[in-house]
Amino acid sequence: MSNDILSTFYHNLLPLFQPRTEGHLHHLKPEDLKRSGFRYIFSVDGMTKISHLIEDSVIRTPGVIDTHVSFQYFSRIAAQADQYQRVAEASNHLWLYGVPDAPLPNFPRTIGIDTSGTPLENYWFVIAYGAGIYSILLAQEITPEDGQRLYEGFYTFEADTAYQVIGLLHQMFPSEIPAPTAPTEQS
Repeated sequence: MSNDILSTFYHNLLPLFQPRTEGHLHHLKPEDLKRSGFRYIFSVDGMTKISHLIEDSVIRTPGVIDTHVSFQYFSRIAAQADQYQRVAEASNHLWLYGVPDAPLPNFPRTIGIDTSGTPLENYWFVIAYGAGIYSILLAQEITPEDGQRLYEGFYTFEADTAYQVIGLLHQMFPSEIPAPTAPTEQS
């Protein structure tokens, strides 16, 4: 199975979402996450804000959610170590994806996924997947001429989209990522 299946899925799905600017984040509250779905080009700060909204929903509902997160590089986890300690403690399971350029912190219920040499090196994603809570932020890093890190992607609360992305991750890493349970089968 090609490791580029996520890229194909991403590029086919992106046009389905309404474009938003980073200013939209100033009006987005945690309760809005269950009603919003949009695409964007955001800075690292904008991506971090949306990521934290999803992570906080995991922390507020311990024992309900599986969480999948790409930091692109494990060295980027250090800046979020306190937040991710809480995410790991609240998650049923936490999968952290990235190039292992630094040791993975020793978080509970956490598995590291080495994405070296795969298209996932270019993606930042946060997926919360569990009974009643389905959120996904999926973005590809783009490199504008000024060199600033920017990401183009989408956010949605659609359970089926999260299910499909985790299914693709399972296809890419079948020994590390179990096949997801369909949303209709979760209690």
